[in-house]
Amino acid sequence: MKLQKFDIYYLVGLAITAVIMLIIIFTSVTSLYLTFLIFFWVIKFLSGFGLVLGITNGFLFLLNKTKDKISKRGTNAIIIFQILVPFLLIIYALYKLFSSYSGTPSTISMTGIWADIYVWFDNILYIYGIASILLHLYIIPILTKKFDESINKGRSQKWGRSLKNAGRNVKKQWLKWKQEDAKVQHLDQKSIKELLDNWRNRFAVILLIPLAIGSFIFTPITFILIVMWLKIIIWNRTEVYTYEKIGLLLSIIVIGLIAILAPFVPLGIYSNIAQYLWSLNIFYLIGIVLATLLFMVKLLSLQGVSIGSYLKNRRKGKRDNMKEEIKDLKEEKKQLENATENQL
Repeated sequence: MKLQKFDIYYLVGLAITAVIMLIIIFTSVTSLYLTFLIFFWVIKFLSGFGLVLGITNGFLFLLNKTKDKISKRGTNAIIIFQILVPFLLIIYALYKLFSSYSGTPSTISMTGIWADIYVWFDNILYIYGIASILLHLYIIPILTKKFDESINKGRSQKWGRSLKNAGRNVKKQWLKWKQEDAKVQHLDQKSIKELLDNWRNRFAVILLIPLAIGSFIFTPITFILIVMWLKIIIWNRTEVYTYEKIGLLLSIIVIGLIAILAPFVPLGIYSNIAQYLWSLNIFYLIGIVLATLLFMVKLLSLQGVSIGSYLKNRRKGKRDNMKEEIKDLKEEKKQLENATENQL
């Protein structure tokens, strides 16, 4: 097989960065371990975003199974519960942030089995958040060849989404006319899922650079991630070679395993950033809040309510009120003039 110029540069880059990694490890340059904190920031942000997306997928699955059986009241209950859960996650993330920042143990008000349950719940959320987001963001798309779709920003895709939305709106109006509320909500749920999926795919590409910086002590991984980012964002090339996908896949698996094992296994990388770990919860909170905002805006717009229409109606209401006030003032002025004429 004849090697192209890009292939040669890629292999040479991997070799050089592998040597640099060995030098860093054997010389114990612990100051570089702080860059791994950036990796955890990105992972926690994606983890928070992924939790809300996971909830959306769960409710989509539930509606898909019950759309022919559930009543309007049951559909409304699902919508309310779905809105409530992300806000509970926001409260949980705020609690985690303040308790970790103040140094107060999260189990301060819990003893015995409840404290153990909380610790297990917290650890499960941590592992699930990291594993699920890396699986759905990189590993599964690469293995199923869907990663190419997330980096393809062609006009045909935009037209395809527009046509799909138009068709979905027509079907929605038909289902509304037939008063099949569960099926209407099922369509809305698909639209919300697609919105969050699109944003997640954008993050998959945009956040390659922060992930690369965060993995700096593993320089071959940093090299692979930076080259992928340059190729997609700067060079605007959507063709990704098989060996690049394999390199990206192995890189994500390695840093994912390190991220999952770090809190439970005595690793020098994790102990060097222990005093800054409270900051991870900031990005966890940001991920949950951003996904919740996107979810709420999309849900409201599907119900016919949008910020733009709200502001427009509010301005219209103010104009109408001003017209009424001006009309009242004119009438009062006219009454005063008439009263003055009568006195004269």
